[in-house]
Parts: sequence; C-alpha cells; structure tokens
Amino acid sequence: MMNLDQLRIFQAVAQSRSFTRAAALVHLTQPGISKHIKQMEQYFGVPLFDRTGKKVMLTAPDEILFAATQEIMAVIDAAERRIDDLKGLRGGKLRLGASFPVGVYILPAVLATFRKRNPAVDVTLEISLSETIETITLANELDLGLVSHQPRDSKLFSKAFMTDELIVILPRNHKWAAKKRIKPEDLATETFVVAARGAGTRTVVEERLKAMGIVLGDVLEFGNLEGVKHAVEAGLGISIQARSVVRREISAGSLRALPLSRMDPRIQYLYIYRKHRHLSRAVTEFLALLAS
Repeated sequence: MMNLDQLRIFQAVAQSRSFTRAAALVHLTQPGISKHIKQMEQYFGVPLFDRTGKKVMLTAPDEILFAATQEIMAVIDAAERRIDDLKGLRGGKLRLGASFPVGVYILPAVLATFRKRNPAVDVTLEISLSETIETITLANELDLGLVSHQPRDSKLFSKAFMTDELIVILPRNHKWAAKKRIKPEDLATETFVVAARGAGTRTVVEERLKAMGIVLGDVLEFGNLEGVKHAVEAGLGISIQARSVVRREISAGSLRALPLSRMDPRIQYLYIYRKHRHLSRAVTEFLALLAS
C-alpha cells in the first residue's frame, strides 16, 4: 500500500517536473525518489511519468493522481493546523519559506520578535529562489511563502507587505560613479550581474526592461545575492538590486548606488499561501508582526 510519504514525493516530482528538484524539496537523494516512484508505478500498474533526458512530463494517470494528491494533502494539512490551534501558541509549528532578499535581510528581525513572544512554537525557515518558494507553497509544504514577485499560479493568494526601491549598484570606482541617475537603456552597454534564474528581483527587472524594449547583451549569472554583491564590488559588472539588500555596503562605501530614471523603481515583497487554506494562530500572529 502507498503511504503519505510516497504521495508527498509524487507531488514534489509532479510540481517541479524534475527528480533532482523534487529530491531537494523533500530532502531525499535522487535514487531514493526514483525508488519510491517505481514502487508507486508497480502499485498502479502504469508508468506515472514520461522521462525524456532531464525533463519529466506528466502522463494521463499522473494528472488524475496529482489532483487527488493535492486534495488529500490539503485536508491533512488543515487537520494538523486545527490541532495546533487547540494548543494555542503553547506549541504548534510555523513553516516559512522566503526568497533571499526577504529571508536574509528582512525576516531575521521579525522572527526574533515572534520567537520572543512565542517561544513554544517550532519555527522553520527555508530560503530559496522565489520560484522554488512558490512551488513548495503550492505543495502544502509551507504555511507561508514570502517572495519578491507576484505568483504565477492562480491557486495562490498573495498580498504585499512591504515596498522596496530598485537601484543600480556599481563598483565605487566605476565610470558612472559621478552620475546622478542611470537611464535603463545605458544598462545594455555594461556587463550586468544577476542572481540565478527564478530569483524574484531578477524576474521583475528583466520583465520591466523587456517591456521597454531593452535587451541586456552581457549577462553574468552569479548564484545568489551575496555573490552578486561581491561580483559588483570586485568590478565584474553592475546590477539592479533592492535598496534594503545593499544598505550595509552603501554605508560602508564598497558600493555606489544610483537611482533609475524612466523605469518604475518599486519592488513589492509579498506573502503567499494556497487559497482556502486554514491559517493557524501562529500564522496570523506572524502576519500581524509582519504588517506592524
């Protein structure tokens, strides 16, 4: 017989369309994922995924099982949250996921206050790309996701809790250091340093530049935000980041920051959760702190 762990593994593969990404989501090895999926295929007597190279495509039986799995996990998750509510804030869990800007630069202060007020609540925080946080929120692996762009899936509720400013960051000795503002079209002539694809800020910036007909010619992908900042400090290129992310480096003088002209500089941070989800008392307490 199947068990809940196998259903969660199946759901992770179906959501991410990748055995490798699913392994990271459920904290198993890729061979472990393959073993569980093979057992499920033996149980149902049909192949559950079409595997073409590294890509995983859903089969017709997949679609049926995936819809059922979503409902099963939602019911179990709601029951767990309601049981936690019976404990008040004398126990229970708060499972958060956040993009790098939110998780590294904004959440620590909020979580410190939450933990001080509610020491019995077990808090976990996963920091990853906004795209990944959206995926695992859909899979009911998180109570809340906190991301840097609007979610793509209509099954997710989203609400902005903070607005930040996008600014151009430069090495302190860059030829533009004396400028007062940067025009977006000027960016096309420079090496542009970005975080990994799927990062919320990168998505927002690329969408806005594309809408203005601006194509970046020389793009250097440098992992996460800390990598991007160090790359710019070293003179490898320039970047656009949220002001809160680079406040310390600007104050220290290791980076120069300039505002953008003729492009909307606002970036919103949002919290997301599956629509119709029961929000536990721990979640509502955390959201109240986030809004304060």
